[in-house]
Amino acid sequence: MRLGLACLLCTIVASVGASPAEAQIVPGWNTKQFALERLDADRVRLMREVEIEGDPSGPNAGQKFFADDLELNTRTGELTARGNVVFATPTARISAGSAVFNTHTKVGTFTNASGIAQLGPRGARNMSMFGTLEPDVYFFGTTIEKVGPDTYRIKKGSFTTCVQPTPRWEIVSGSATINLGDYAILKNAVVHVKDVPVFYLPVIYYPIQDDDRATGFLIPTYGASTYRGQSISNAFFWAINRSQDATVFHDWFFSRGTGMGSEYRYLLAPTAQGNFRAYWLNEKEAVVNGQTQAARKSTQINGGLSQGLPGHLTARARVDYFSNLTVQQLYNNNFYNASQSTRTIGAGVSGAWRGLAVSGNYQRNGNFYNATDSFVGGFAPGVTATFSGQKLPRLPLYFSINAEVAQIVNLQKKSTGTTDLGLAKVDLLPSLRAPLSTLPYLTANATVAFRTTYFSESLAPDRRTQIEQSVTRNYADIRAEVIGPVFSRVFSPNNGFAERLKHVIEPSFSAQRRTVITVQNQIPTSAGGYETVIGGATLLSYGVNNRLLARRAGGTSGQAGGGAAVEILSVGIKQTYYSDPLASRYDNGYSYGYLSRPANAFSPIALIARSAPITPVLVDFRLEYDPVSKAKQRVSGFGLNGTYRTPLVDATAGWTRNAFTSGTAANYLQSGANMRFQGGKVGTQVLFNYDIARSTLINQRYTGNYNTQCCGISFEYQAYNYPNTSNYLVPKDRRFNLSFTLAGIGSFSNFLGAFGGGT
Repeated sequence: MRLGLACLLCTIVASVGASPAEAQIVPGWNTKQFALERLDADRVRLMREVEIEGDPSGPNAGQKFFADDLELNTRTGELTARGNVVFATPTARISAGSAVFNTHTKVGTFTNASGIAQLGPRGARNMSMFGTLEPDVYFFGTTIEKVGPDTYRIKKGSFTTCVQPTPRWEIVSGSATINLGDYAILKNAVVHVKDVPVFYLPVIYYPIQDDDRATGFLIPTYGASTYRGQSISNAFFWAINRSQDATVFHDWFFSRGTGMGSEYRYLLAPTAQGNFRAYWLNEKEAVVNGQTQAARKSTQINGGLSQGLPGHLTARARVDYFSNLTVQQLYNNNFYNASQSTRTIGAGVSGAWRGLAVSGNYQRNGNFYNATDSFVGGFAPGVTATFSGQKLPRLPLYFSINAEVAQIVNLQKKSTGTTDLGLAKVDLLPSLRAPLSTLPYLTANATVAFRTTYFSESLAPDRRTQIEQSVTRNYADIRAEVIGPVFSRVFSPNNGFAERLKHVIEPSFSAQRRTVITVQNQIPTSAGGYETVIGGATLLSYGVNNRLLARRAGGTSGQAGGGAAVEILSVGIKQTYYSDPLASRYDNGYSYGYLSRPANAFSPIALIARSAPITPVLVDFRLEYDPVSKAKQRVSGFGLNGTYRTPLVDATAGWTRNAFTSGTAANYLQSGANMRFQGGKVGTQVLFNYDIARSTLINQRYTGNYNTQCCGISFEYQAYNYPNTSNYLVPKDRRFNLSFTLAGIGSFSNFLGAFGGGT
């Protein structure tokens, strides 16, 4: 009895002396404070370093309030906090001098407040834009209203993603609405960089969407060029949905005029995708380098699509069009786009059913030699069909047939007029192939084919004039190919480079005989260079290929792992003999100058090598040596290309040389490197194109970017110096482009290829 009474007294004493910090005074909230005053039946006042936290199992879970003084209506949920007020949620934290808040509706107003919020998954995916630091959004204002779960309205405040004591940049505005994970809209905004006002915007839409696709204006790009002057490029991005987007471009060239462009992209399925770009340029008259440049208007259109169709069909289309060659060279920053002078329009539908493949195409290729002379070729339209690999019953023979029907386009355009050498062509090529060996070290095949081709036009007896008189060419083609016998030997060095090495030697030989073509001199060359077939000729090709394979144990940096055998070196050499020396001029199996080579019974000796000693390194080499040519032209051409790829460095370099019978040579060096450091915080790109024959550095280009915690800068310098020929209408130019990056809004490459890429 005494024991029970003692326990009861202890319980009463414990209850009376219990700290209010352990009692749930406010329903749904756990409270901690040093003093409590009940103002009436519904209202309580908490004082002296107050802290209340939402019950983890209730609707206020994850929310906390800190204050010096706090009044709370337990019935209505109205809360008034004063002095060192802090409101915290899992994604945001607001500090204020005072606050009025409703714990039921979770909305309220904070006075003289500042807030910080996390960008969430989007920021984590793009931490290189934040200097690899934790991405946050910082905002403050005379009043901050919480009007939704993650929506805040700011009066007379600022916004930045640069969370530092002194932000590198901030946007000061009269009013702003911030929706975490979506956007920030600021009105009457002034962008400050290190407290220095830079420019004013009546309205700014700043995307902070979780999915990294937000509609809004992109950061402008500044550019300067010797020919086109200074420029400002702007772009507006429209995220239509997850599968479609569009970008609108505007370029203001201070001394030359304006340009407007647009791009639309879609990806509805792996077999349904497309990309279309169009640009309109309106140049005004200007004086450049002491010369008057006339006003002009021009258009550029690029794009392509691929669309799957019923019945195993696929439709494709491609357009690369420009209306003015000078503008193409003057405005494009991309060296390839600026130097190329070909425009293409093409579309087609193709399908495959077992061994049958059918393709219908329409294509026009325009090649410009200068501002007035050009060549247009292609098909309008053309249909090809191939049936291959069908084994004949009871015979060791395989039957194939190729067929083509096309309207060949051939237009020679000059200042003096246009010459149309187009014609219709029907081509049929059935063939039989017989495998002659089943030995694993010896491959042998024999092929017999008969080709008949109809041309709607032919050459006149002078072999230069094309006349409207049809001609049909017939010839048989007999070919035998042998690879082997193959010899191999295995070595076991068991060193750090490889456990085992295998050397394989593959000799090859082929013999081909074409029957006499009686109408050889009547075949029009406008049907395409491949139509030049020399009949009554025998071709003997011979060569040997050496391959070195390595089997490596374990995966080490820069080496293939898992004990897999990889080819680390391949060296091949070949040559061809022609019974009719004229056939050597039309053998496109040799790359360098075969059309300009004098007729000879032997082709050049071709050496082809490929090496990949370690995974990041790949080297390709091709050399053609002509022993019968003049001493300076015996090396008719060679190409050397190498690549080096790692997560930090991606570098390429190449050397190409092509000699001509005139004694001239095309001799070029090209190289490029992309480097990334500190997780993408720092990046740079260097490109060179050097003309050895003219001792001229044709193109040099340097781009770089640097991203700090909350902002960054991208720059580009380019200089080119084209050879003094009629093909290049803009011989020299220097260009500079500059763009800033704010965390959450990236820079963009304008339509003209600034910073080396697309949008």
